Amino acid sequence: MRKIIPTLFLLIAFFSMPVLAEGQKYTCPMHPHYIADRPGSCPICGMDLVTLNAEEANVAETVANDTVSDSASVSGEKKILYWQAPMNPNYRSDEPGKSPMGMDLVPVYGEAHENIKNDATARTVVTIAPETIQNTGVRTEKAQMASFGTAVRSYGDVTENVRLQTDIAGRVSGWVKDLRFKAEGDEVKKGELLFTLDSPELISAQQDYISALKTGVTGRISAGERRLSSLGIQNSAITAIRKNRKAEIYMPFYAESDGVISMISIREGTYVKPGMMVMQIQDYSSVWVEVSIAEQDIPYIGDTTKVSVSFPNLGLHEKPAKIDYIYPTIDRATRTGRVRLVLDSPDNVLKPGAYADVEFQTGVERRLSIPSDAILKSKDGNFVVVALNAGRFQPRRILAGLRYRGRTEVLKGLAENDNVVVSGQFLIDSESSLRESFRKMQRMQTSLNTLEVGDDQMAMIDHLADAALYIHEELIAERTPNPKMIMPAITIGDHLMPVFRGTKLQFVLGDAEDALMKAKGSLTDVEWRESLNELVTALKPWLLEGRPQHYKDKGLKLYMAHGLDTYWLQLGEEVENPYGEGHPMKIDWLSENKIQMPDTAQIPQEPIAGGAHGGH
Repeated sequence: MRKIIPTLFLLIAFFSMPVLAEGQKYTCPMHPHYIADRPGSCPICGMDLVTLNAEEANVAETVANDTVSDSASVSGEKKILYWQAPMNPNYRSDEPGKSPMGMDLVPVYGEAHENIKNDATARTVVTIAPETIQNTGVRTEKAQMASFGTAVRSYGDVTENVRLQTDIAGRVSGWVKDLRFKAEGDEVKKGELLFTLDSPELISAQQDYISALKTGVTGRISAGERRLSSLGIQNSAITAIRKNRKAEIYMPFYAESDGVISMISIREGTYVKPGMMVMQIQDYSSVWVEVSIAEQDIPYIGDTTKVSVSFPNLGLHEKPAKIDYIYPTIDRATRTGRVRLVLDSPDNVLKPGAYADVEFQTGVERRLSIPSDAILKSKDGNFVVVALNAGRFQPRRILAGLRYRGRTEVLKGLAENDNVVVSGQFLIDSESSLRESFRKMQRMQTSLNTLEVGDDQMAMIDHLADAALYIHEELIAERTPNPKMIMPAITIGDHLMPVFRGTKLQFVLGDAEDALMKAKGSLTDVEWRESLNELVTALKPWLLEGRPQHYKDKGLKLYMAHGLDTYWLQLGEEVENPYGEGHPMKIDWLSENKIQMPDTAQIPQEPIAGGAHGGH
């Protein structure tokens, strides 16, 4: 009844006031939905009305037309769903009034039609006052055509491009004279003298060639040149002999390309034998990157696949590369294949052994896409909130396709230039459609053990536990963990965070990623132990509350070092404490948060090293 009285008062005010200037509109500063044709007071709060310009009047009139009586809901017209605080959309009321901060509540409208109730593809339109939209920080973006495809991410190591490697080996016996480059790392330019060789065999071959030249017999001359070439004499030296008709006592050998001395086995006066490797010159203007690829991703990669390589430790990002070779075999131990990339390094900054992040772009084409953050997940599928006009919003079901660099392909449900809400969609709450998708608090309160997690998502979450197991095993074996081995676990947040944003799992994933990033930068065993504890501590709510039976079936065991409050995961029955101190206590999977406390009589009075690796 109280909801009807202000509306009746509004109607009486409309018809009782005299007519003034045609087209002039007035509104309440605190209740913009109230529109009048003449000055006066707001029937809701009593404040003096203010004039509207033409543009404001059109928007405000649209909002005001949405305020109809309760009978309108019966006939299918728009109705007030509820009243909410402009600065706190979570505060609602069934009638007008004041918020806890003392501000006037604003209405949220909806239009419901009988035929929509049973139509899964059509949704209720929700109308929100302009000031509420501004206060809640709603941001929109148009659906656009963009070129992208499937991204396959992996890692690799820089190696020498052996195609740019020059090997210098002895073909005759002799003594090294005039050695110009004496150490690995010396830079060499094409045509520079490397060394000379004192070889009786070379002198004899030169004299025979000079004798053939004097005869003028073409066959003897050609045979003499072939003999000199077979003995390793370079063309420039043969040309000089032919011109000067004089044998070189100390035969010169020149660099045939630019590069760096990568291997040298001779010194001044060294006696060289046939077949002896003398020197290697490596050109680093182009390098290879050896990349490990998961077995299931190899079929998507071909010779023409676009590749970009980033070197995070060097500050280099998205350098283009080409696929040089796809190895035909699979490693049985790791179930990975190998791909060899080639990329330019004109400034020689890419050193062999450097770590590389690699991204293969497959199936690149023009696709209708939206920001991935705009998509809401529910048991019924994927939805977005489409911004219409005059503060009106409509949830709409879509069929999502590929995900790439923060954008998602839309196969069905949107058209190009449709305006979708990117932020604030959880605050645009319609009680007539998909409450579980829009109610952020309700989602946040969902228990971890009832959270819907697909098999693929579960496998990605298991990567986090695998990272914890790997760090534990390396510490127990007294080895420093390799940061490269935890890189796949770091990247899963890009795939899982958009799905579980607004749930308790969001914080588990975020804390786990922070721990892994800390581990990536660890230099000492102490730092690795700290990172391990932070990682397992972050995972503990999911391990114990989310899927404890899953991890129990896998044979995982969760321990706490008593007195240190540090945690670790391990396999096997033998207790292996990576922290070196603190009495190990096993946490029972079936009891979830309940820690299986040992008898106090069995707990030593002094801290002792736990497990077979105590003191590590």
